[in-house]
Amino acid sequence: MRTLPSLFLQRLRTRALQWAQRTWAPLERTRAGRFAMDTALAVRGLARGFQGENIRLRAAALTYISVFSLVPLLTVVLALLGAYHQQAFQHRLREFISAVLAPGVREESATFLEGFLEPGNTTAIGSAGFLGLLFSSGSLLHNIDVSLNEIWGVKNHRPWYVRGLIYAGLLLLGPLMLALSFAGTSVVRSLLRGTHTPLFLDLFELLFGALSPLTAIAGLTLLYAVTPNTHVRWRSALAGGLVAGVAWSVARHMYTGIAAYSFRHNPLYASLGALPMFLAWLYVDWLILLGGARLSYAVEHTTFRDSLWAFGAHPRARELVAAQLAQETTLVWFDGTPPPLPRELALRLRVAESLVDEVAEDLERAGLLERHRRGGLLPARAPSELTLADLTLAVHGVYSPVAPGDWSLPPSPGFEPLAAFFREADSLGLEVLRRTRWLDLAILVRPELARQHLEPAAPSAAAQEAGSGNP
Repeated sequence: MRTLPSLFLQRLRTRALQWAQRTWAPLERTRAGRFAMDTALAVRGLARGFQGENIRLRAAALTYISVFSLVPLLTVVLALLGAYHQQAFQHRLREFISAVLAPGVREESATFLEGFLEPGNTTAIGSAGFLGLLFSSGSLLHNIDVSLNEIWGVKNHRPWYVRGLIYAGLLLLGPLMLALSFAGTSVVRSLLRGTHTPLFLDLFELLFGALSPLTAIAGLTLLYAVTPNTHVRWRSALAGGLVAGVAWSVARHMYTGIAAYSFRHNPLYASLGALPMFLAWLYVDWLILLGGARLSYAVEHTTFRDSLWAFGAHPRARELVAAQLAQETTLVWFDGTPPPLPRELALRLRVAESLVDEVAEDLERAGLLERHRRGGLLPARAPSELTLADLTLAVHGVYSPVAPGDWSLPPSPGFEPLAAFFREADSLGLEVLRRTRWLDLAILVRPELARQHLEPAAPSAAAQEAGSGNP
């Protein structure tokens, strides 16, 4: 028999849920309501280990890389500020760096950092040393780029020269933008002090305090939107940036209190633990940044996130996606409609756009698909001439028949007889696939195509040029 307190708590919980449902019902169909619901579901999926990703391991790796790359990056920034004749902002930037990297314990935790950021060290490094620091600092940006693209499942990265230009632009123009922002803040504060009105100055300080999390949200949103080498909706990037920015602000205040308490009550042990605490804060920063990226990915694929990882791990995932692309583009070939974009196909097939892009590029390299203006996809030849065997070999599917002398087996003599069975199975399977044309795939969903005796011409140039835009 249940006790009175347990019954009371159960009724209270039931009434709270009913009230929440009644309150949420009018907002559920609005754009803001759908955005909030998608973000909440993505956060729940992330907490349960979305896609089986070990984000903590990635964060630990980036923390290790930061130990070697972060100080060179900050040194380059301060050196460039000196080159821009912005010495007045170097001191403020140093304080800002210390407050971000070691909030609340600047004097203790950032002592070793100050030694590397001395003006003498940043101006006496020479041209060769500066290039070395530039390369080291660029490696941190490169690893951030690679980590975010891996989270999004993007395997086709930008060309090396494009990435080099982006990293150089961030390193050269970033310090100037920081100097301009510091200058603007100083000018506004000076003007308000000149009015001799404490109310305006207090209001400005309040707004400036709220600007820190807003800046973090804006910066993370921009990072999540432009870093992955695939199309990312601003809605998805904003969801990740909003949650990660708020989480970073909360974690920063919590870390400040914990560190200040440790140094106040245990000065000896806390001073010995300054470096571990600093590394722990770096780890938390990377954990939040990568968690926001995964959250953006979850919101981007909100309609099919539950089955996304299971399909991506399927041994025939690439072949199935390639067959779907063949079927869809063959139907477009017969209809004469504008060639579909990879993003349109990804939304239609309910798979990740990065996987569709990767498979489409493999088919394009094999001469099975071709891109028309604005990126639309069409069969490179008549669908009656293309087979599933061509498709599976192009995307490196399960079947991979090779001659006995084309590859090397382990030295043990027992492997060769066993390998012969698999080669025979691959050959028999490919014979079935060679009898299946892309035209047969289209007939599966449109049987009337089987009654046509003449192969239609490819879509006109006007129809090819008309394919544009996102869904």
